[in-house]
Amino acid sequence: MKFLKLNINRPLSFVSAGSFVADQPWIHTKRSITSFELIIVVRDTVYLELGEEQYPLQPKQTLLILPNQPHCGYDWSDKNCSFHWFHFQCENDYEVIEEKELYADLIMLDNNPYLHRLADYVYIPVFSSPREIERVNILFHQLLHTMESGYYTGHSLNYLVTLLLIELSEQTLSQLKSQSQTDEAADPAEKKLMKILEWIRIHSAERISVQDVAQQFTYNKDYLIRFFKKHMGMSMQEYIHSLKIAKAKNMLYQSSMSIKEIAFALGFQDEKYFMKLFKRLQGLTPTEFRSAYYRTHLNNK
Repeated sequence: MKFLKLNINRPLSFVSAGSFVADQPWIHTKRSITSFELIIVVRDTVYLELGEEQYPLQPKQTLLILPNQPHCGYDWSDKNCSFHWFHFQCENDYEVIEEKELYADLIMLDNNPYLHRLADYVYIPVFSSPREIERVNILFHQLLHTMESGYYTGHSLNYLVTLLLIELSEQTLSQLKSQSQTDEAADPAEKKLMKILEWIRIHSAERISVQDVAQQFTYNKDYLIRFFKKHMGMSMQEYIHSLKIAKAKNMLYQSSMSIKEIAFALGFQDEKYFMKLFKRLQGLTPTEFRSAYYRTHLNNK
């Protein structure tokens, strides 16, 4: 896997952004552009070829295209396919590195707290499946909203696109670190924690409880509660709620579902409890959150 190591000592320069929605079977034209482009697939499959590599991009997957890198579609997508896209420039230094080089940087940062505070780089995978794509989508919609709002200060878009890439980078580094710990940790309990977190993430839209997790992994419930709190710094229920609310925020942006429908889709049987929890964690009601960033930009060519 390859990664873009990008210096963000100064904010990146926003170029353009939008959400592509096909209204007929579609294939990407062959082209090469002078800016970076990041694609986030929303619906159906998008078939893109970069050099000799072919990527059948599924929903919730991302692809980074480098400046002056020829790319094109290698197969037709369905008429309902859609994806987010944005272009940016970087005046600072950058390089494409291999995964082993990223691991070396990650070890250095982890073992030197002072250096970690001064780190000026983000690491963007050429291809990725972020575990918390909802967070990336929310920042993207804020970027679109700001672009369409006509802010007098253009720097707002530069900072937002930089923040979006910071979020993607942090998720990338977190996933790699978790994988490394799962592969190398000597403590079986640490490995099991990683498996528990992944199981919760996969089932976070369902009505799950601490007891469900305990049964799944054959742990005593009381022990699991103490174990999770010690390693995560929060209760398991708080962790489950945080995942559900992250999904709810994405659904408020991406769909026209009612608040009640979203609550039920996320395993809440009590709509009022869902709204109360959302307000407590976000400081806004679901309705207020949905109306906060409503502007968008669509294209089909």
